[in-house]
Amino acid sequence: MDKYYLIHKNDICGELLYDDKRGVIHSYKDNKEGLSPFLGNCDLNKMLEWWKMRTVPASRNMIREIIKNSGCESPGDYLAKNLALSMTDCYWICPENLDLKYEDIKFTNLAGYNQGKIPYHNVSSYDPNSSLGGQMEKYWDLESDTPILVKESSRYFGQQSMNEVFATHLHHLQKTEIPFVEYRGIVTETGSVLSKCPAFTSEKIELIPAYEVISSTKIQNDRSLYDGYIEICSMNGIDKEIIQAYMDYLILSDFVISNTDEHLLNFGVLRDSDSMKLIGPAPIFDSGNSMFFSDERKMPYTRAGLLERKIVSFYDTEEKMLTKVVNRNILREDLLPSPEEVKEFYGESNIPEWKADFIAKNYATKVQMLHEFQKGKTISLYHERQADKQALVSKRAVKDIGKFIMICGKHNSKKAEIVKKVCARYEDKGCGMKDSKILYSVEQAEKAVKFLQDKATVLEKAVSVPEYKNAIVLVSTEHIYEELKSKNIQPDKDFVSLIAEMRIKTALISGATVIYDNSGIERKTREYLAGLAEICGASKKELHVVNWKMEMQIPSCDEGWNFVKVHNI
Repeated sequence: MDKYYLIHKNDICGELLYDDKRGVIHSYKDNKEGLSPFLGNCDLNKMLEWWKMRTVPASRNMIREIIKNSGCESPGDYLAKNLALSMTDCYWICPENLDLKYEDIKFTNLAGYNQGKIPYHNVSSYDPNSSLGGQMEKYWDLESDTPILVKESSRYFGQQSMNEVFATHLHHLQKTEIPFVEYRGIVTETGSVLSKCPAFTSEKIELIPAYEVISSTKIQNDRSLYDGYIEICSMNGIDKEIIQAYMDYLILSDFVISNTDEHLLNFGVLRDSDSMKLIGPAPIFDSGNSMFFSDERKMPYTRAGLLERKIVSFYDTEEKMLTKVVNRNILREDLLPSPEEVKEFYGESNIPEWKADFIAKNYATKVQMLHEFQKGKTISLYHERQADKQALVSKRAVKDIGKFIMICGKHNSKKAEIVKKVCARYEDKGCGMKDSKILYSVEQAEKAVKFLQDKATVLEKAVSVPEYKNAIVLVSTEHIYEELKSKNIQPDKDFVSLIAEMRIKTALISGATVIYDNSGIERKTREYLAGLAEICGASKKELHVVNWKMEMQIPSCDEGWNFVKVHNI
């Protein structure tokens, strides 16, 4: 068990006993002079929390070298935690038998080691996606007069870095008085993307995370943590209107860019490290986990889908965060980038076209929701779900259109009879039959796969054909085989499937009902086609199986169908 002093600059805050082998703090005795973390209100439990948030900011060798250069003898085991140094405040720990001064070990002294690159702490993200390895690598570059925080993003097309650049652009357009960190992006030789920003802390100015603020004082049971944060900041010298305006702007800008990671270490307040007085809100920083960076889906979210996404902050939903906004107009809608500008920004940032389009469409929905919110509407997941249900009911009521009906089984006269009856059923409802060949011709397919047959890429290019809305479209693999033979093209199963699926997708996104006549009956194929219909917005998915073989497993709705019928004729 080893004894350390917790020190702020050169002032002792308290004493702690630390088991270096187990990495556990056993006790902490505060000096009660108001210098400790948590705004001076620190006990053992809080010290354990503080220690958990504190991690190795530099290599052990660097610290040993600094102590050696200061003329001190170092029992190496005491340096396991590298004196708990940080770039964001002036706290550190000192073994009781070492005579060290803050001037000997302060972070900027590390500039001469490791080419001035010093690892950042590892509390980088509380986002659920961080478990996938999505968080960025971070380090401090101390070679400039002002330290530069460098974050490298290699996954998700480097989008996390570009999200921070986009957030900077958005804040600039707002001409806001709310402080924010300015990021710039750089593409590396390996293709990853760096975001760089200057430090907003120094030996004179410290960052106190919101977590420390709300943990510094017991908040009454009838008060929310959010309200408690506002009140504690106000009690400690920050004008209540200033901190409220900051939080209003932070919540609304996070909402627009869909930032899911505004946890309580990702914002806070600044403090004068000499007077220990709070100065004001810290600049907005760390917006990388926004704009759907880890999403791989291609269909935009519904309004309800956007509100269902969990966030990390005072509350776990955007809906609840919005209830805390006092000034709804502090973020100006007229000064926000347009969806077209957003698509252009990400397109020019080496983000694939499909992802840039996905980002822009979701962003457009968020801006529309912001518009409604600023007009006095309550943004409610419940109301959005009800609206979705009503829209679905209305959609089904309009001639029962937009269905995907698959009829599979060996091609014969009995199956052809079923196909004819289904087509007639919809024609009787007033839905006109339209030719599927016009939607996607054999010639188009040949051109698309001239060098490489990539079905996923071809399907991405499907576009709506307005005149096919409310129509009936019959897609038949047998007919496609006949088309190919008539054009002296050697039939190929994969090529036939590509043409069929492109016709199906184009018809469905155009608002047509698709009847798909397919001889294949494999479960994998059925599940895939049901999923394709779902993505394309089919109102209902029916499966009809003709002359099913009794020894095979009967298809069920578990495959993704709303209705399954077996015809044994």
